[in-house]
Amino acid sequence: MTKKKYTSDELIGRIRSLAYNLWWSWNPRAQQIFEELSPLTWKETKHNPVAVLSQVSEMELRAYLNDRDFLGMLLPVLDDFDRYMNRKGASALPAAARKNRPRGPVAYFCAEFGLHECLTFYSGGLGILAGDHVKSASDIGLPLVAVGLFYRRGYFEQKIDGSGQQIEDYPKVDPSIIPVRPVTDPSGRPVVCRIMIGDEVVFFETWRIDVGKSTVYLLDTDVPENSEQVRGLTSLAYGGDMHMRIRQEIVLGIGGVKLLRALGIKPHVYHMNEGHAAFLTLELLREELKHTADFTAAEAAVRSRCVFTTHTPVPAGHDRFPRDLVEYTLKSQCAEAGIDTDRLMSYGNVGQEGPAHEFTMTVLGLKFSRTANGVSRKHGEISAIMWADLYPRKSGGKPPKKPPIGHITNGIHIPSWTSRRSWEFWERHNSHRWKDQVHNPEFWAHLTDPKTVSDEELWSLRYTLRRDLIEFVRRRAQQRRVIGGPTGKEALYNLLSYDALTIGFARRFAPYKRAPLLFSDLEKAAALFNDPARPIQLIYAGKAHPRDGGGKDFIKHITQLCDQPTFHGK
Repeated sequence: MTKKKYTSDELIGRIRSLAYNLWWSWNPRAQQIFEELSPLTWKETKHNPVAVLSQVSEMELRAYLNDRDFLGMLLPVLDDFDRYMNRKGASALPAAARKNRPRGPVAYFCAEFGLHECLTFYSGGLGILAGDHVKSASDIGLPLVAVGLFYRRGYFEQKIDGSGQQIEDYPKVDPSIIPVRPVTDPSGRPVVCRIMIGDEVVFFETWRIDVGKSTVYLLDTDVPENSEQVRGLTSLAYGGDMHMRIRQEIVLGIGGVKLLRALGIKPHVYHMNEGHAAFLTLELLREELKHTADFTAAEAAVRSRCVFTTHTPVPAGHDRFPRDLVEYTLKSQCAEAGIDTDRLMSYGNVGQEGPAHEFTMTVLGLKFSRTANGVSRKHGEISAIMWADLYPRKSGGKPPKKPPIGHITNGIHIPSWTSRRSWEFWERHNSHRWKDQVHNPEFWAHLTDPKTVSDEELWSLRYTLRRDLIEFVRRRAQQRRVIGGPTGKEALYNLLSYDALTIGFARRFAPYKRAPLLFSDLEKAAALFNDPARPIQLIYAGKAHPRDGGGKDFIKHITQLCDQPTFHGK
């Protein structure tokens, strides 16, 4: 236990500060503190510590501080948090990376951030990856500020009716009971920025999320200065038609750069995570053109500061807008920078002859980036083929030796995805140091010694984790019908097996992700699921976009398969 002495007021302040820093989201012992305060609120609010504190009076909190057991949980967590936050610079970075460490912060732009289940600002894998990037940057001491949008109605909550049809629900986010805070000026007033979209001035305020040492800024147009229509502009993730989409992306890209300027943040590099944020390059270009009339030099200056990650390996997954819409919504920015419509359209066009009539956000991001990457080796190869016409070939038509689009394989923030049970297992065997050494093979080498961790212990942990997973699924099925699952006692005792090979498919239900592929041959699938010696079972998790009829049909198809006797309960 810590030797540091706190007053009750100081401890209450520390608990409240801890609730507003998502460091707790990858520290199970920190989570236990808030769960102890109100197990019911913790469970019903998707493990939200701010919501828990809203239900605990100061009198009750002071009473907890008289409990030795509670203090025994709290004080070591506060020590761990202080140790983490006071760790110097990029000490966790490899030596080679420290040499190339950016001189200023990385500005990481993305349309969604999956940081925790109580913060519904994401729809799928893109957001989860972005959230894990933010956490990992904090862990390794990389200076990073992230920019996104504040979706007051999130993506949506999914229900499945008795016929297998997805039903969408859009509960409104209450900022007062989630771990976000308004961005304010020194006098405590909200920082309000503005941009032009078409003929209309659009105002936005910003919410701040602290993620360890990293910061996420989310832009929100739901402010009194805006018209009713504009106030709802940032309400839904990927909501509305292309007219709303392009306006959202202008707020994200152009508005995001303006926010950083208003806060005095000077990024060393701008990272666009997918094409939704690519309009930031136009704002950077406008700034450059204030100092030079040389478009080539200004474009090169922007390119030197930007990098781009592309995600979707099919043409349908990239935002495209018609010429008249682009010209109208961006006319103010282009007029100020002296960019005519043909030049603007050329930035988002692969390069066919004559006036361009379609503007592609991915093309804009690629053209204004010094480097670009896919998210796996194969994806990098496919992306290079998809956008090959953007890059000049050598004489004789040979492609360049170095692919124009490389790859950085998707990873995860390991502490966030480590269950409480696994966390405690590694704490027992490796002490608290394992969290800082997850990528160090030398640290883990001792685990090959059976005297340290036996094969039997690891196998026992794996079985226990599988039981935890299956019992979670059974509880969910008890509460409601879940994709063809049984309910009541049937769910409690007969859904899934603790001894079968368990496969997880956790992806957004877009047709090109091919969720039902395993069932294209029902006879072979039935043999796999019902093999008496080596059976398999499958757990699906994912949503279809509300306007994606094909994705919804996949959910319905899988629901119907689950109801067949051959696959029931599997």
